[in-house]
Amino acid sequence: DPFTVQLDASGSVTITALDIDNGSDDASGIANYSIDISSFDCSNIGPNTVTLTIEDNNGNTASCTSQVTVEDVLEPNALCQDLTIQLDALGDASITVDQINNGSNDNCGVQSTSIDINTFDCSNVGPNTVTLSVADVNGNNAACTATVTVEDVTNPIANCQDVTVQLDANGAGVLSASDIDTGGSDACGVQTSSIPAEDQSWGCADVGIVHTVVLTITDVNGNPATCTSSVTVEDNIDPQAICNDITIQLDADGAASITFSDIDGGSADACGIQSIEIDSADEDYDCSSVGDNTVTLTVTDVNGNVSQCDGTV
Repeated sequence: DPFTVQLDASGSVTITALDIDNGSDDASGIANYSIDISSFDCSNIGPNTVTLTIEDNNGNTASCTSQVTVEDVLEPNALCQDLTIQLDALGDASITVDQINNGSNDNCGVQSTSIDINTFDCSNVGPNTVTLSVADVNGNNAACTATVTVEDVTNPIANCQDVTVQLDANGAGVLSASDIDTGGSDACGVQTSSIPAEDQSWGCADVGIVHTVVLTITDVNGNPATCTSSVTVEDNIDPQAICNDITIQLDADGAASITFSDIDGGSADACGIQSIEIDSADEDYDCSSVGDNTVTLTVTDVNGNVSQCDGTV
């Protein structure tokens, strides 16, 4: 009688003569049933001819054949393992089947393995589900999933330039990260660019000193990078020269004199005045000076900036 059997997980199956016998008989009774093939394995997949031999109680024998079809209907055993990978400097990464396959097997042998995702980029940072598909040699399929964690551990590239900060009329100057940042870069993108709070404001005390400022950039995945910039503070604002007009009287000898303070009407500078003076020729007067005389006041601040104004004596 035709008969179909399935291989077990070890890739084998056995039958007995009674599995093949379809009611053989003998008038004197049957003493023995036997078959020429009772064990099958993966090499026997498909139809196999099995011969059944019976022997009666008087030693007479007879034979017939039957077709035994061996099937492998067991799915392969798909085994996955989780994986962590890092993006390269270009923001790319790739994996192979072998990195996900954790020893998948089958009773008759694995024909092929494949994964549905094998390349990753910045958009995949974090956990990703990857499916491993396993096919055995007899067309049975199975699948499992693994978590592939993608990491971006590459620091961005920070680029700085040296800058000069100009103080304003109030003796104050400001600096921002964008002033010294010449274009930090990262494969996945730059999130922030910053300098310390104490390096954002400058004053008169900083003039003439070259200061080192550290720029920090952070990419979208939290990786930092730094570079340094030399910051020079300058005061190029002239002082404010203010003059008074004054009237003086010659004494009994026909003489009079003045100093710069007589002309100065409150000259000022945000960073401080170094000197205020008038020309020595304008300090002394006599009878020939009676009337209006123009006096020039020269004001120099502590950083060498100069202003002048005229007063009438």
